[in-house]
Amino acid sequence: MSNQPPQPFLSRTHIFVAAFFIVFLLLLYQAARLLAPFSSALLWASIIALALHPLYTKILRLMNGRPNPAAGVMTLFTFVLVIGPAVALFAALTSQVVELYHRASDFILSGEWSRTWENLRTSAFGSVFSHPSLAGLDIRGLVIKGLGELSSDMAAQVGGALRNVVLLVFNFLIMLFSLFFFFRDGKTYYAKAMEIIPFTVEQKKSITRRFSDTFSAVINGLFLVALLQGLMTGIGFAIFGIPFPVLWGCLAAILALLPVGGTALVWLPAALYLVLTGATLNGILLAVWGVVLVSLPDNFLKPLLIGRKAKLPTFFLFIGILGGIKAYGIFGILFGPLVVTLVTSFVQIYREEYGEKNYKNKKV
Repeated sequence: MSNQPPQPFLSRTHIFVAAFFIVFLLLLYQAARLLAPFSSALLWASIIALALHPLYTKILRLMNGRPNPAAGVMTLFTFVLVIGPAVALFAALTSQVVELYHRASDFILSGEWSRTWENLRTSAFGSVFSHPSLAGLDIRGLVIKGLGELSSDMAAQVGGALRNVVLLVFNFLIMLFSLFFFFRDGKTYYAKAMEIIPFTVEQKKSITRRFSDTFSAVINGLFLVALLQGLMTGIGFAIFGIPFPVLWGCLAAILALLPVGGTALVWLPAALYLVLTGATLNGILLAVWGVVLVSLPDNFLKPLLIGRKAKLPTFFLFIGILGGIKAYGIFGILFGPLVVTLVTSFVQIYREEYGEKNYKNKKV
């Protein structure tokens, strides 16, 4: 029999590990609380830095490897050519939403809607509204209610944004400040983060490669194409006389992310509106514009830009986007597909490490 004393249930190592992780998790929680007020600014800064990182590496080479001037140039570039136009677009969008709210209110209260409804019923489309299946449906009441609720909701959103203008400016400054350091030290941050992940080098490279490919696919193949479609929709609306082209262009850019319908949900009703109001030629031309310059390019631009970078099937890609928007808001456009990508990466690692074949081989 062995004369060695029995080992204690909890050794000093166990106690140290438990204490370390308890304190570490507490510190992480406190750090999260410190960063929470700036989460939106930090997220935007990280997204912009990742998207423009290839350009930063070129600027860095032109600056002979000096990170401070390169990061300064990229931050200034982002402010002038990216953030500046975005702020101008937001200002124009806000102005048009407020104007739409006033017009919709006047349209309903003045009784002009009733005259428009009667003209619609006596037009070529009147037979559609008099169909027996729609006889018991108060379409006029539903449209009035929908217009009222839509205009009120938009006015409330804009009012909230205007009330928080000081907070927006503060977050904007935080984002620019963070962007400089993300450009300059982003590679170091990434290397330090990779060091603490308990995976093999190949697994880390696989996760990083999938993350980068999905991010690039979403930015280039979805986000940029959606912005282009929204821009072309707004230009078409401005040319053919549809009011509030900036508002409808932004809406088209959002709907362009949908796998079904997309921008046609915006430009097709607008073309019908022009036809019904007597501007038949403009309506036809807008429909042609929508098909040729808005919707048709989507069919070859997305496959060209996405290529085979995104290892996700199209179904999972769009489910990730739609589910991400519901869960995270506008950031879900990126976070949804990235979460799905990381899940598939971890599943692959699990299969490699703990799959049935590997488990049997290790057991043998």
